[in-house]
Amino acid sequence: MLEFMDYIQLAFAEGTRWNPDNSYSALTATAESLLDFHVPERLQVHLSSLSTPHFATSYTLGTVGLIDGSVSYLFSTVPLNNTPSQSGLIPLRRLVRGYRQCDAPIPPVRNWGWDAIPSHETHQNIDGLEDDVVRKATLLYATLHLPPPSTLNALFLRRISPTTQITAALVSTQGPPLFKSAPSAALLAQLSHDTGTFSNEYLFSTDNTLFGWRGLWNIGLDPTPGKASTDLVSLLSAGAEAYYSPISSLVGLSMGLKFTTLPAAIRTLSTPTPASSSGSPGPISSFPYTLTLTLTPLTGSLSTTYSVRASPNLTFSSRFGFNVYSWESEMVAGCEVWRKSQRAPPPEAEADDGLDWARRKMGIIKSVAAQKVSSLSSASSSAPSKTNPDEEHEGDSVIKIRVDQSWNVRLLWEGRVKSLLVTAGVSLGPGTFSTLSSTPPSPTSAPAGAAGTGSSQSAGGGAAPSSNPSYWRGVGVSVLYSS
Repeated sequence: MLEFMDYIQLAFAEGTRWNPDNSYSALTATAESLLDFHVPERLQVHLSSLSTPHFATSYTLGTVGLIDGSVSYLFSTVPLNNTPSQSGLIPLRRLVRGYRQCDAPIPPVRNWGWDAIPSHETHQNIDGLEDDVVRKATLLYATLHLPPPSTLNALFLRRISPTTQITAALVSTQGPPLFKSAPSAALLAQLSHDTGTFSNEYLFSTDNTLFGWRGLWNIGLDPTPGKASTDLVSLLSAGAEAYYSPISSLVGLSMGLKFTTLPAAIRTLSTPTPASSSGSPGPISSFPYTLTLTLTPLTGSLSTTYSVRASPNLTFSSRFGFNVYSWESEMVAGCEVWRKSQRAPPPEAEADDGLDWARRKMGIIKSVAAQKVSSLSSASSSAPSKTNPDEEHEGDSVIKIRVDQSWNVRLLWEGRVKSLLVTAGVSLGPGTFSTLSSTPPSPTSAPAGAAGTGSSQSAGGGAAPSSNPSYWRGVGVSVLYSS
C-alpha cells in the first residue's frame, strides 16, 4: 500500500497533468506491484493529514524492540482541492498498486508560456488552456527519520514547461555520535522530457559522479499535441537506459520492450467497429494483459513478465529470469484478489465529519433521523448513475500472494477497518535464496544497474538471509489514519 505522502505526490502529478507511467523506470511496474510487494516486518502506525490544499503532514511510529519513526512535510503550489484525504474516503485501488490499466499517452499541448502551467480544471477542456493557467507547479517534500543517527530525505520538483520537469532528491545521514564528522550526503538531479511519443530522462548523482540516461519510445502513437489515440487497442513500447561513472569506471546498460492492451480493446470486442467487419484483425483477448522483456547485456540477465487481469477483482502475474553466464534462473508467480464485504457501509457515514451536534444546535439540521432519511433517499435516487468502472468494482480489501521456485512465500492483506487502512502480512521460506539481480532504480533513488530485471526482495519478505534454514521470515502490521 502506498504511503500517504506518495499518494499526495501522485495527486500532484495528476493535477499538473504529468504521466509517471510514461517512463522507462515504470516499464515493469505492473509485475513489480504484483510480485515484489513489501511485507511489513513489525508494527507501524502512520498518522497523516492534508491540513490545507497546499500542505500535508505525516508522522510514523514503529516498534520491534527499538522505537523509531519519522516526520514528513509536503508543500505544493498546486491546490489539491479534489483529492480525498480522509482514510475512510480514499479509494483503496488508488493506494494499492496492482495491475496498471493505462491509457495511451496524450502528447501535451505546447501553446502556453514558460511561466505558466495548466490548472487542474483545464484537464477536461483542452481548448481553454491558453486562458486558464496558473504559475509554475512546485512541490517540496522532506522526511526526517529518528532516532539518531537520523536520516534526512528531501525532494524538490518543478514543472518548467508542458513537456519538461526537473527533480532534485537529497539524502543526508548523520555521522556516528562518537565521531565529529560531517553528515554523508548524496544528491540526485533529474531532468525529464515527455512528449507523449518519446520520454527521455537525464540523471546525475554525486555518488561516484554517476551520469545516466533513460529513454522510452511508444511505437505507433499519434504525435499530434492534445489528441488522444482512442482507436488503438494495444501499445508497444521500447526503451533503454545507460549509466557511466568516470571515477569508479562503472558502466550500466539495459534495454526492454513492453506490450500492453489498452481500454479500447475491451470496447472493440463488445461493440465491433467497421474496421473489424471489413476483415482487419481485431484484439485476440478480452482480458487486459501486459508482456515485458528486459535484457542486461553486461551481466547477461534476461527477464520476461506476463500479467493478466482475468476479471475486475482477479489478477495473475509471473516472471522468469535467466542469466546466460551463470545459468542461474528465477521463476516467480503471484496473484491478487479483491474482496467486497456483504454489508456496505451506510451512506451517511461517509459524509459524517463529526460536527452534526453543532449543526443541530445552530438549527441548520433538525435531527439525525431526518438527515438519515434524506441521505438514504438521495443515495437511492443517485445509485443507478454510476459511470466509473473502478468505483463499481471498488473492494474493501485485497489479498496478495507470491511464491518462487525455492518456495519462499509472501502473503499480504490490505483493507479498510472502520476508518483505518490496515496492512498485514507474513513471509515464509524453507531456506536462503540468492537473488538474480538488484532492484531497478527509481527517480528518487541512486541509479544502479539495469531496470526491471528482478528484485532484491526475492528472498521472501525483506528479512536478511541466514546461513541456517528458517521457515519463519517475518510478520508485521501497518496501520494508517489520515484526515
